[in-house]
Amino acid sequence: MIATAVLLIFLVLPASAQQWSVDSSTGYFRVIILKEGLLSSLGHDHVLDARDARGTVAIAGSTGSVHLEINAAGVEIDQPSSDAEEGFDKSPSESDRAKIRANMRGKKGLDVLSFPFIKFDSTSVEKVESVKDHWMVSGTFSLHGSTGTLDFPVVLAERPGGCWVSGYVRIHPSEYGIKPFSVMGGMIRVQDEALVKFNLALKASVPAP
Repeated sequence: MIATAVLLIFLVLPASAQQWSVDSSTGYFRVIILKEGLLSSLGHDHVLDARDARGTVAIAGSTGSVHLEINAAGVEIDQPSSDAEEGFDKSPSESDRAKIRANMRGKKGLDVLSFPFIKFDSTSVEKVESVKDHWMVSGTFSLHGSTGTLDFPVVLAERPGGCWVSGYVRIHPSEYGIKPFSVMGGMIRVQDEALVKFNLALKASVPAP
């Protein structure tokens, strides 16, 4: 669930570039999942980090295309530094984090053994002429063996040797066959809405002619 809409972002590159790739050495790709329920104060909000992503982007004028794959087994959860950056001051203990990670990667979560990759493929990437540095992205998102469609805006900013691409999109895990985790008869549960947010770096993978 993580992810993906962000992938589209890559298409926002300068017209002089032909092909770009994700620079995983910097930036972030995160999924925020909040708690709810009568006893939600006893639970945790969660931050997922996708740290193993590969993507390619091709640009032609004001349109483009993108392909992205995220290694589901490489998704981390509730890292103290990420929790702090998102304003969550209550991080799970190391032992609780290990249990949460196992649940997230197991059959009731991402089921990484059966579905090792989270993927996104664009069907449309168009520059928004009326708003500077904005692009609209549409495409198919594959998660947990199910495929849906995503539409969202992204913003591009130049950086030395490449670009920063940022944006966000909301997804509902249940639409992809992932039932929101709950305990105590649902009195502590996670919301069936995940906020995917990103600020990714792109670098040229094929020199411009």
